[in-house]
Amino acid sequence: MIETAVIMAAGKGTRFGSMTETKPKGFIEFKGIPMVIRSIENLISAGIKKIIIGTGYHREWYDNLAEKYPQIQTVFSPRFAETNSMETLSRCKNTIGEDDFLLLESDIVYEPKALTSLLEDPHPDIMLVTPVNKFQDQYYIACDDEGNLLKCSTNKKAILSETGNEPIGELVGIHKLSNKFYQEMLEVYRYNQSREEMFHNGGHPEKTGYEFILEDVATWTAPMSRIADENGKSSEGLLSARPLYVLAEENLQWYEIDDEKDLEFAEHNINII
Repeated sequence: MIETAVIMAAGKGTRFGSMTETKPKGFIEFKGIPMVIRSIENLISAGIKKIIIGTGYHREWYDNLAEKYPQIQTVFSPRFAETNSMETLSRCKNTIGEDDFLLLESDIVYEPKALTSLLEDPHPDIMLVTPVNKFQDQYYIACDDEGNLLKCSTNKKAILSETGNEPIGELVGIHKLSNKFYQEMLEVYRYNQSREEMFHNGGHPEKTGYEFILEDVATWTAPMSRIADENGKSSEGLLSARPLYVLAEENLQWYEIDDEKDLEFAEHNINII
């Protein structure tokens, strides 16, 4: 039974402009309640007992929140301004320990069944998707005949051309991950750091979002040659793909709020109290 959740909350939220000058974007209010508070309350109601928040920009807001909620533990990512969410997630490894967990963004609003659907599904590793509902910044998902992830992309045509499959929907930003899957994410991330020229964001793997690493673990066999682990030991061999099941929720009310336009749209179109 999963009792741990990890919320990614280190980013600066620059697309909100002046709204995030003095606070992190998770504290932007949706219908009068900060997005991250909504998420925390949903998680607690779903039986989550440990909520790890990866922090960076204006970390004090989350540290103060931890004083109000005994379930919360914060983990600071000191290089948040120059890295991305996978670096923050890797910083959480000691606090995660051996736990399986839910992984969420701080800037999404969603109804509680998003969590219960993941927790009740028997697959150990799941990416939650819905039919496309965003008017901008869609992140499309394609899966194989068994429902496992094939490809993620912001380019719908690329999904079809590379997989032969139409996208099943768009990424919500909530996942269920086994600790084994997470450990492989960490291993791929270390590998990427050792081979900077090969990977995302112009050869800077520390600027990679965790969603790219999810896709790598789920679809890619990585040649793990002479990879130094955190203790300086090296390993060799292959890291085989680990299936990531794509769970499609047809009627889920949710929205990822990245800027003021998103906020305005969500306030008028997303039916969450």
